[in-house]
Amino acid sequence: MSLFDSVDHYYARYRPRLPDQVIQLLARELAGVAAPRLLDLGAGTGQVALSMLPTLPPASHLDLVDQDEGMLRTALDELGPQLGERTATVHAVPAEKFTPAQPGYQADLVTCRRAFHPV
Repeated sequence: MSLFDSVDHYYARYRPRLPDQVIQLLARELAGVAAPRLLDLGAGTGQVALSMLPTLPPASHLDLVDQDEGMLRTALDELGPQLGERTATVHAVPAEKFTPAQPGYQADLVTCRRAFHPV
């Protein structure tokens, strides 16, 4: 259950995106990787993925991990029209329980941004 319940789209719209300097720093980490895999833990509504998308090559894959299915649905709604050839998979589990389906899985970049909300 989301802390934000039915306001996931509102949350996605008004949550601050990553600053340009951070986007460029992260993008440099992926320089030269033809088909990078981004693993975002505590992805919420996909703010990191949305911010990074313009810097990612067409063969990129995004793995978005969050225990809140509503937030992940919002992430896919927001990302879908902008993905182009890129692909995204959502994993509705807590970050500490994420288990990749593919043997030998390796992320090229792992992010976790503002994922902790005290209750």
